[in-house]
Amino acid sequence: MGGETMKNVFGKYLLPFLLILSLFLFVSGGNSEKQDKPFNWTMALQNVKTGESVPFSAPVMSDTGAQFRLLINPDAACFGYVIAESVSGDELAILHAGPLKAKEEWISPILVLSPPKGSESLFVVVSRGELADLTQRINAYNGNQGVTQRRALMNEVLRIRSEVSQFKEAPEKPVLMGAATRGSPDKTEGVEFSGLGIYVKTVSIEH
Repeated sequence: MGGETMKNVFGKYLLPFLLILSLFLFVSGGNSEKQDKPFNWTMALQNVKTGESVPFSAPVMSDTGAQFRLLINPDAACFGYVIAESVSGDELAILHAGPLKAKEEWISPILVLSPPKGSESLFVVVSRGELADLTQRINAYNGNQGVTQRRALMNEVLRIRSEVSQFKEAPEKPVLMGAATRGSPDKTEGVEFSGLGIYVKTVSIEH
């Protein structure tokens, strides 16, 4: 009688519990796998006049007055920081500092290469999560665009770049991005980055 009762208890309570536990472990493993999935994102530098994608692995040679825009498209929700610096380093423009939506293309304002001749730099920082120190530096600069705040901001960007350079990312590969401009069906060729949770890319344009 007692043995029969224990068998019934096992069938009624323990077996369903084990099934639920197995299901929980399966779902947890799936979530862990998603977390371990490489973080991919694409970026392109586009000549506004021609609509062509410009290679940016080396300094871009252009004419004064040319217009460009930057396109970023992540495969997962993340944070992006895009900072433009003039040749002298006396001027910074924060083009973006905040969330980027998954599979939704972010397009920068049009960047005009104004005189005098020189070089412009775009610092692109893309991260799975918010970078608190960088956000703090950007907020401080936005509040007071003095030399101290400007240097502190760029030092933080360079610090992050130095740390990230220690890690290996997957080789860059060309990919087609979405709409080249808002409301346009055209495609533009970008570069996919993969393998790391934080990236710092520098685009230099000489004119």
